[in-house]
Amino acid sequence: MEIVNTHTELFADVAARTLGEMFGISQPTVRSVTETDSVNTDKTFIVSIYYTGSVYGEYLLAMDEQTAANVIGICEQISDDNRDAIREDLCDAMSETLNTIVGESIVTLQQTYTKLTITSPRIYFGAIRYPKFRTGRCVLETEHGPIECHFCLDLMRLDLAASYSQAMDSLIEVNAKLKEANEHLAEQQAQLVHSAKMASVGLLASGVAHEINSPLFFVDANLTTLNDYIEVIESTLQLYESLCATLIKQSNAGNDVIKGMQLEAQTQDMGFVIDDTKELVKETRDGVTRIKGIVQGLKDFSHVDRCGHVVTNVKDIVVNTLQLISSQLPDVCDVQCQLDDLPSTVCNAGEVGQAIAGVVLNASQAMPAGGTVRLSATADDTTISVIVEDEGVGIPPEDIEHIFEPFFTTKQVGEGTGLGLSIAYGIFEKHMGSISIESQVDLGTKVTMRLPVHQKTAACE
Repeated sequence: MEIVNTHTELFADVAARTLGEMFGISQPTVRSVTETDSVNTDKTFIVSIYYTGSVYGEYLLAMDEQTAANVIGICEQISDDNRDAIREDLCDAMSETLNTIVGESIVTLQQTYTKLTITSPRIYFGAIRYPKFRTGRCVLETEHGPIECHFCLDLMRLDLAASYSQAMDSLIEVNAKLKEANEHLAEQQAQLVHSAKMASVGLLASGVAHEINSPLFFVDANLTTLNDYIEVIESTLQLYESLCATLIKQSNAGNDVIKGMQLEAQTQDMGFVIDDTKELVKETRDGVTRIKGIVQGLKDFSHVDRCGHVVTNVKDIVVNTLQLISSQLPDVCDVQCQLDDLPSTVCNAGEVGQAIAGVVLNASQAMPAGGTVRLSATADDTTISVIVEDEGVGIPPEDIEHIFEPFFTTKQVGEGTGLGLSIAYGIFEKHMGSISIESQVDLGTKVTMRLPVHQKTAACE
């Protein structure tokens, strides 16, 4: 039936675009629509939304669990140990994704069939059986595996009374769930912005590090060779001076010529040239060492971001982060860092580094006239605490309770998006940690970020 094919194709196009925008996957290949008399799939993870009103039907996305995990950025293989946690992440991410896709797709359907009501998403793991409804099926071929888009439509007119009762029940259910979902919607939107940003920044960091690393190797090697050559030249000049002195002592003939050569060499001030060349090479090698440190920081950042949660030392994250943002700090801002020896934690170092960077930059921007940002890190048996304190303008009490809300900012229009602290809040919540703020107007602000200690590390200590 043509209408099923048309709406299936639209649903698949919207799904392909939305998945790319939300999770940064490459543009999927959209296969041709096929028509069946029921939903028929062998995929193990399905998320669906059904609609009812003058007609009845359903939108479904079907894929393998591992494909779904890879799409939302979980690289690790699903096993009995991590299955429950990964499924929880899949439910949250894919439910919100299908909500967005259906919200756009159903607008066209409502132009033909009015008074349609949609439900909240439903999640299935494993095989399913469906009644016989006219169904369109379209496959999106993605870099992580195939994703099936199914669109069901039953043209049978529903009984008005039954339809009204069902619609009201559905509305009551949806309204209750919307109240709960609205509490988390802003946070999830910020996380989606963050995921897209982290994906692009990770690729950029990896590419920049790779491009810089090759010429940097040759510069470092050539400087080492140049330093060796300078030592050879210096040694040769010493032999020359010694030879001149010997010739002058042994023979009076040609003394004027030799003395003229000595005078010319002194005029050129070769001693200064050699000393200054050594100093230039030393300073250049120091600069190369700093560049190598920055490149390594970029490589570490992009590597851990792609691999997800790994055992990491927070001290290394802080040091790398400060190095990467040093050029963004105002000249009038002084950063004092005091880091204890810290235990390890399991985290996404790229995400935690971004959160710390955002807090440090906020602290520096809170002191337009200059001042000191004090960054410290301590730990006890269960918690690692990273503390950032500034001497800035502070935050009014009435703003503190809103400070982690997305798009809330105390900066002037155009100076901030209001996403930095909400993203940081989401990152530490996702890592089973926390972030809190204490502030006094005109006295400064203290931000405390906490992460759990890796239990195996704690046990060894």
